[in-house]
Amino acid sequence: MRRYRPQLRKIVLFLLPALFIFVACDSGPATRQAAITPTPTITLIPTLTPVPTAPNVPGVPVQFTTQDHVQLAGVLYGNGGTTAIICSHEHPGSKAQWNDSVPWFAARGYMVLAYDFRGWGESGGTFDASQADKDVFAAIAFVHSRGAKKVILLGASMGADISLITASKTPVAGVITLSPEYLFGLNNTQIKAISVPKLFINSVDDGYADDTQQIFQNAQPPKELHLYPGSAHGVAIFSTDNGQDLIARIIAFADKYAPLS
Repeated sequence: MRRYRPQLRKIVLFLLPALFIFVACDSGPATRQAAITPTPTITLIPTLTPVPTAPNVPGVPVQFTTQDHVQLAGVLYGNGGTTAIICSHEHPGSKAQWNDSVPWFAARGYMVLAYDFRGWGESGGTFDASQADKDVFAAIAFVHSRGAKKVILLGASMGADISLITASKTPVAGVITLSPEYLFGLNNTQIKAISVPKLFINSVDDGYADDTQQIFQNAQPPKELHLYPGSAHGVAIFSTDNGQDLIARIIAFADKYAPLS
């Protein structure tokens, strides 16, 4: 037995390093944690509210003449309605300012006339604010000749002032004004003389918002005032997020005070 001890000692010495490596490798945790899979983040795309498409209501170019022999150019929409809405533009401007809004009124069944004041757009003559009410008188006579029984005057800025001046002198079914101000000859005597329903519209930060509110205060009932947020003036309100609300208010006013028969 003694002669085998040196060989046994060699075997033990050879196996010790291997045993040490095995023990070291086995000294780790018995089980490993499963790899964490990140939860995917879903980013929602906001739903956009589509802008309504304006109705396809074609306009017909027309011409008519004032009492002082000035030829005016206009576009007539929805010929045949018993109630007409006459649209008077801003300064500076033309009947084209109403292109995006009047189809909505015509689609409702109203006859709509947008025209150029004298000296503007395609109309003849030279602009004179003191004579501009004659242009509105001529527009009223024209829509009556086309079958309208009731008339709503709709004006923006300068057109709003001239519409109010005209309504103080001749009977109409109602007046809708966008951003009216004390310009172009408008005064409180004229405002107080208007007995028909009136709707006053402006933006709270418009430069003439105070004028609009003062005109409303001086006007006789029935009257309504609505101020939109922002600073848009006149027809520019149609191009804001409140454009469809403005169209709805105008139609609601016309439906109430000059309903289609």
